[in-house]
Amino acid sequence: MVQNGCEPDLVSLSTMINGYVKLKNIDKALTVLEEMFKKGITPNVVTYNTLIDGLCKANRLTLARQLFTDMQAHGVTPDIVSYSSLLDGLCKCKRLDEAVALLDDMEDKGIKPNTVTYNILMDSLCEAGQLKDAATFFSHLVSKGLQPNCKTYNILVKGYCKKGLMTEAARLLRIMEDNGCFPDGITYNTIIRGYILNNDFAKALYYRDLMVTKEFEADADTFALFIDLLSSDKISDSSKGLLQKFI
Repeated sequence: MVQNGCEPDLVSLSTMINGYVKLKNIDKALTVLEEMFKKGITPNVVTYNTLIDGLCKANRLTLARQLFTDMQAHGVTPDIVSYSSLLDGLCKCKRLDEAVALLDDMEDKGIKPNTVTYNILMDSLCEAGQLKDAATFFSHLVSKGLQPNCKTYNILVKGYCKKGLMTEAARLLRIMEDNGCFPDGITYNTIIRGYILNNDFAKALYYRDLMVTKEFEADADTFALFIDLLSSDKISDSSKGLLQKFI
C-alpha cells in the first residue's frame, strides 16, 4: 500500500487487525495497533472491541483489561460490545467477582446490559453452582424490562438440574411457557437428563413424550445416557423397563 503511494488509514489498519485476530495472531494485531499510534491514527471503538474480544478468547485477560482502560484514556468510550466481550472473558476464566463488578461499572456509566450480557453472567454463575446469584440476575433482567430468551431459561434449567432441584427446573419451564417463550430441544433434553440422573424415570418419560409431540428428538448426550444406564447394574429391572421406552 505504502509502495503505491497510499498511506494506511483507520479503515485499512482496522481491517488488518480484524484479519489477524480471526487468524488468532493476536501479537501481530497488537503490532498493527502500535503502528496506528505511530501514524497518529486513533483507533475507534470497533478496533478496540476486535482486539479486546480476541485477547479474551485467547485468555489474555490482563492485556484485555489494560486495553479496555487504555481506550478510555485515549477518549474512546466502551460500548456494550466492549463490556460484553470483557465480561465473557472474565466469566470463562471464572473471575466472577470481577465480572459482577464490571457489570456494575457498565450500569454506572449509563450503558444498559442486554439479555445477552445477563446470559453470559448467569451461565457462569450456574456453572459455578451459584444458583441463587444467577436467579437474582434473572430477576434483575426482568425488572429492567428485558425479555428473557430461550437461552436464558435453558441456562437456569440446566443449573437447577445439575443441583438436582427438579421441582424448580419444572416450575421454570412452566414460567417459560406462560411468558410466551417456548422450550426448544435443548430445554427438553436438559430436563429429561436431569430427571434420569435423579432416578425419576417416570417424569423423564413424561417430558420425552412431550418433546416428541413438539417434534424434537433426544440429542447425543441424552441418548448416550439411556444406553449407559440400560447396560449398567446401577438401576433396577423395572427402571430399565421404563428406560427402554425411550429407545
